[in-house]
Amino acid sequence: MSSTVRVPGELYEGLRQIRLSLESEYQSAAPTVQDMISLALKRFINDWENPDTQSQLLGELLEHRRLARSNMGKRRIDGS
Repeated sequence: MSSTVRVPGELYEGLRQIRLSLESEYQSAAPTVQDMISLALKRFINDWENPDTQSQLLGELLEHRRLARSNMGKRRIDGS
């Protein structure tokens, strides 16, 4: 089962810049943004399944979630 996942704009833009930098050298063989995201998710799953890295990953996930929740409902300074 596939699913659509939202990626924050700044992360997507970073991936897009990587894609553009690879495109000139590798043309149609350059990895797509989807390729980069798929690889990152595979690495995430591998890290999660490794007891040596799982606790660090969990800490990062909980901190990310905490920050996201603390920003909910706040208006951005730039007015968007």
